[in-house]
Amino acid sequence: MTSSVSDVAHRFAAAFNTREVDQVLDCFTPDAAYHDLFHGRFSGRAGLRLFERMYAEGEHHVWTMTRVVENPTCTIGEWHFTFTVSSAVPHGGGRTLSFRGVSVFETHAGRCRTYREYFDRTAALLALGISPAAIARIVARRPSVEVTTSDAATTARA
Repeated sequence: MTSSVSDVAHRFAAAFNTREVDQVLDCFTPDAAYHDLFHGRFSGRAGLRLFERMYAEGEHHVWTMTRVVENPTCTIGEWHFTFTVSSAVPHGGGRTLSFRGVSVFETHAGRCRTYREYFDRTAALLALGISPAAIARIVARRPSVEVTTSDAATTARA
């Protein structure tokens, strides 16, 4: 697998950093699904307008792809992301967060059809100044870990 500046991961990061939602949307198919660890799951052009919310809640975004591997149907980008939380966010306005993660772009015809990301969401939420109790409620609403007990019929997501 190789990477180039024309891959979807680099195009996405460059578009995101412009803060121009339509440029970001051009990286996705019209029916794309986007799985965001902060904001949840969204799909289609209307759903992906969630980037407007991201821009309202943050400033000075810098999303840098540090390593990208790709094949015709999937691109994986390791990244470094920095942004300053805007005053629109009650807990953390003015704080600058910087963290690393990985994005998976399932692609079709050079555009992302399904996006998902992985990073330490709990550490990022704590850095925002959100209380552990509130973080527990967020994680309960949008779990990222499936737990199976010895009783095979009992499965919970955490």
